[in-house]
This record gives sequence, C-alpha cells and structure tokens, in this order.
Amino acid sequence: MSTLVQVTALVAAIVITAAITYHLTRLRAAARHRAAVAAALHAAHHDDLTGLGNRAGFHAVLAVAGRPVAVILINLDRTRTFVARFGDRALDQLLVLTAGRLQHAASTAGGRLFRLRRDEFAAVIDDRADAAGLAARLVAAVAEPTNIQLTGPPITVTVTACAGVAFLAPHVDAERRLALGHADRALRAAKHVGRGHTTVFNPAAMRGTTDGGPVR
Repeated sequence: MSTLVQVTALVAAIVITAAITYHLTRLRAAARHRAAVAAALHAAHHDDLTGLGNRAGFHAVLAVAGRPVAVILINLDRTRTFVARFGDRALDQLLVLTAGRLQHAASTAGGRLFRLRRDEFAAVIDDRADAAGLAARLVAAVAEPTNIQLTGPPITVTVTACAGVAFLAPHVDAERRLALGHADRALRAAKHVGRGHTTVFNPAAMRGTTDGGPVR
C-alpha cells in the first residue's frame, strides 16, 4: 500500500472519528439539556420537602381539567402550638409523614395531592360524589398517631386537621381559581366549628364568609 493511500485512509479515519465524536457529543448535550429542562419543570411544580405537587402544580392541573372535579383543602390545626412545643424540625418530620398518608388516601380514591403552603394540602378528585368521603378520610389520616425523632427516643404525637370541599365545573365556571377560594371559605367554616371538622362549600350558607389570609 502506497504512502498516499495510507495517508488518505488515516485522514478518512480521523474525519469519521471526529464526526462520530461530534455527533455523540451533541446527543449527550441534548440529553443533558432535556434532563435539565425536565428537572426545572419538576422543581417548578413540586414541593421540596414532601415531593408533592406545589401550588403551581395544583393550578396547572385545574387549568387542564376537562370535566367536573372536587377541590379539597386540608389544613392542620394549631401548628403554631406544635412548633412552640417541639420546634420547626419536628413539624417538618410531621409534614413529611403526614403527606405520605394523605397521598396514599388521595391516590387510592383516584385523586391527586398537593402541598400549597407549610401546613396546608389540597386534593383534586374527579369523582365529585365521593369528595366529602375523601375529605373525611384525609382528615382521619392526619389524626393518626405519628412518631417523630427529636434529640432523644422517638415520641408519638397526634394532630388534627380540618377540610373544606368545593366543586369546579370547567365548562360552567369561567374562573377556575374560584374553586380554591370556595374551598378556603369552606375550610374556614370547618375551622369555626372546631378541630377535625369537614365542610362542603354552600354559597347560600356562606355569604358572610370572606376570603382572606391563611387559616389556622
């Protein structure tokens, strides 16, 4: 084989290798980009502490709802008292463990669970007929005894929650965010009754209830 042929073959091999390397590099870069975008989207719609969907994820689900759904707000009772006694880290443990139980109850009923703020969760369920029943099961799940780890041996704590239920009919309700406001008003009514209660939004019965800041 002549030197010219050898050089030509070597150059061709180098060019082919470079082309393959460039192609693989672009594929890896594209894969990294897709992974980064997916991670960013996931982070934008999920809660860091519990891994549940967050408020943005909740509104995204309502925005694409194509049939009537129920919105259930669950707010833990007296979390300020809990923090004063056990501390913020203990509350975080409680929220993570409680979120797991709520997620199980919601998913078993075909619903989705979200964490809207520190001590408040929301569930969305297609089966509006079972919304009140699911709300009661979610409140019961919160009330299950929970073991938390502080500086010493684990201790068992029990907390309660209230729930408010409202309904959204996408083809009738022009403003879907009203469903959250109505559920919040129902939650306030439940809180007014007492710990561990559930209330379904009733416009006629709740005319005097106004939307406002966080409930406790």
